[in-house]
Amino acid sequence: MSTTEQFKEIGHSGGQVVIRVGTDNQGRRGCQLTWQHQRPVAAAIFAVYALPQGVAVGQMNLGGIGSVPNPPPVPGCFQVFIGSDSEGRFGHECPDCEGYWRGGAGAQLCPYCGVRAPLHNFLTKAQRVYVAQYCEQMAEALTANIDGEYVIDMDAVADAAGKGVEKPPFYYAEESQQNKFSCKACGSFNDILGTFGFCSICGTRNDLQELSGKTIPNLRNLINSGGGYERCVRDAVAAFDSFVGRYVTHLLRHVPVTPSRKNRLTERRFHNLESVAADLKEVFDIDVLDGVDADGVAFAKLMFHRRHVYEHGGGEADTKYIADSGDTSVRPKQALYETQESAHRIAGLVLKMGSNLHKGFHDILPPDEEAIKRYRRFHDGT
Repeated sequence: MSTTEQFKEIGHSGGQVVIRVGTDNQGRRGCQLTWQHQRPVAAAIFAVYALPQGVAVGQMNLGGIGSVPNPPPVPGCFQVFIGSDSEGRFGHECPDCEGYWRGGAGAQLCPYCGVRAPLHNFLTKAQRVYVAQYCEQMAEALTANIDGEYVIDMDAVADAAGKGVEKPPFYYAEESQQNKFSCKACGSFNDILGTFGFCSICGTRNDLQELSGKTIPNLRNLINSGGGYERCVRDAVAAFDSFVGRYVTHLLRHVPVTPSRKNRLTERRFHNLESVAADLKEVFDIDVLDGVDADGVAFAKLMFHRRHVYEHGGGEADTKYIADSGDTSVRPKQALYETQESAHRIAGLVLKMGSNLHKGFHDILPPDEEAIKRYRRFHDGT
């Protein structure tokens, strides 16, 4: 996404909520809700149950024609329709970390901190204000003595987006973030701040998707261009270093461990492959070296040591590098060089080790398999 598309206001999709109030033969008043939309933009809705005071307390499942919605969690709740932005997406906000993102209508997990919650707990501040105003108008319509139609006009909200005009009382808009991605596990759209996070629908992290789809292919393109092999080795190892750091952060957030183990992992940098592999195996039973033969392990360890030289030693070996790595093929002050083959090899090993960590991570913190199965049935017929 270009910088001009980041943090851009995205107007409401518009539409109208029509509240039809009537009185039956026994003098009981009730209402029927209809959502209608005619604007030439993408549009979607979801619904929540809210107390008459304007507090959302549950999700209302919208089915097809003839389907019966789930009952409200509390008697006397109002049904509240919440419309999407003009791209068919919804803003969400985490009740724990207060992070904001855009996604579909089925959000059940924060992409930043990983907390799980029902959809109605992920309403943004602006959506909560809208729910309160919506309920106020519903209450006024039901307590009035006149039967008829009452309209909540979101077209006026859509028309006011991005303009320096007085906003309608129901006004809210969304905001584009920095990384729009479709989860490879369940196909769901996410638009998050930064680059890495959980899918807010199924809970799969996107780090491996970014590593395999962008970082490693970009490095391979650079390697194939015939230069910068040392930089590519440095960047490949650095990518794995930060990859491990993010996964460990979330494992420590969600998995109980002893204070000593937590302190050890919190204070550690992940540039020494031998200690990284040992710690992940001991603490979480994750084997990042699974499927890597002895020669590959030895080569990867060497490249991890060389990364430090390229990053902090100007590319020249020193006595510490020789002692730590066991690389007796070089002398102190000797410049280190890589080949196209060695650069490609470490890129492949980083991807393999990242895949192992990703699998082990989700063995401990499993994603929503039902969401993933629905996607596979729709796209693959499996």
